[in-house]
Amino acid sequence: MVEPAPVVTSNSQDQVIDGVIAIVNDTPILRSQLDRAVAQASAQLQAQNKAVPPAQQLYPQVLDQLITKQIQLDIIKRQGLQAEESAVNAALTNLAQQNGVASLAEFQQKLDAQRAGSYQALRQKVSEDLTIQTLQQQQLASRIKISDQDVDNFLKSPESNALEKSQYRTLHIRVPFEADATGKTSDKQKKQALTVATQIAKNLQAENANIEQIMTDAQTNYNAQIQGGDMGYHVAAELPTELSKNITALEVGQVTNPIATAEGYNVIKLVDKRGGQQKIIDQWHTRHILISPSTALPADMAKQQIDTIYEKLRQGADFATLASTYSKDPGSASNGGDLGWVSEGDMVPSFEAMMKKTSVNDYSVPFQSQFGWHILKIDEKRQKDVSDVYRKNMAREILYQRMAPQALDDWMQDLRAQAYVKIMQ
Repeated sequence: MVEPAPVVTSNSQDQVIDGVIAIVNDTPILRSQLDRAVAQASAQLQAQNKAVPPAQQLYPQVLDQLITKQIQLDIIKRQGLQAEESAVNAALTNLAQQNGVASLAEFQQKLDAQRAGSYQALRQKVSEDLTIQTLQQQQLASRIKISDQDVDNFLKSPESNALEKSQYRTLHIRVPFEADATGKTSDKQKKQALTVATQIAKNLQAENANIEQIMTDAQTNYNAQIQGGDMGYHVAAELPTELSKNITALEVGQVTNPIATAEGYNVIKLVDKRGGQQKIIDQWHTRHILISPSTALPADMAKQQIDTIYEKLRQGADFATLASTYSKDPGSASNGGDLGWVSEGDMVPSFEAMMKKTSVNDYSVPFQSQFGWHILKIDEKRQKDVSDVYRKNMAREILYQRMAPQALDDWMQDLRAQAYVKIMQ
């Protein structure tokens, strides 16, 4: 419920008691918090080249967001939810890279030099945002129910035809040519546009490139309005003719060189590709031997043991026999270390990287993961058609994304209805 509080006046001017602008359950929201949040919202809108609403419209919108966030933080506190440190560090590392900083330590020094405590405040915000995402995902998972029949019905509908075509999600930035008073573009201006586009292409190659920040940085020294954004998913036929051949030739994650058109230079990054009639994946029939450090087996002894096993393999010992004898993986040791057919994404990164570079009928050198020391062997490699499974997963994802906004909105309304909210007038 929302309960308006009476206005307290002093010297004929309205004042908010102790700077409190609202109370959410037992937590006050301060005027200073609201001012900072409004300033951040304004800066984000300006960076995106969007109009900033007037203060009388922006302040209530931002306050509503702060109230909704605080309600969710209260639930998080009650449930004891926490973002994983690794996820927080990964998000901060991405932010550091976007700001041209190589390490978190350097990022912290840079932020705190600007204002003491800035890094810790940012870390707290990132942690809160990640935890709220987790809470929302949990709620949506419990509210959105998609049955196998729902998926089958979608696949029988005309809408499913889009799954039969390859769809491309791109980041697209155009650097338009500047024109002089006569409407013509000089060679010098074209060269300047190419320089800006080349730098944009370089910046877009970052794994988690922030397109808005890249455009803002590029605009600093360029007069003509740079345009672009995340173009979402499109089938090839919907792409501009002069650009489609460049886009369809890209692998996911690749960036084009600047592409010249009559209007300017275009730079495009392929973020994702989905759909198509066939989905073929690589699979490896894999065995492994795992030696895990423990209280009874210190880390240095575990390393010695895996090295001894490796020497036995080099001398011709049978891999399956050694796995059955020594491996500490209870799920595979009794079956000669057999993990069955393994696909990309099934294993931790260090295991997958070694698996991909090990030849069929060969075994790897000892390598380490968070589980301990491994040696793996590749018995076979194959390509498997998982098109049917892929189409069903895609259909389920489309149905989920269609239902998610309403489900999230319904949950948010329920939260507000159940919370105690007092807004100071």
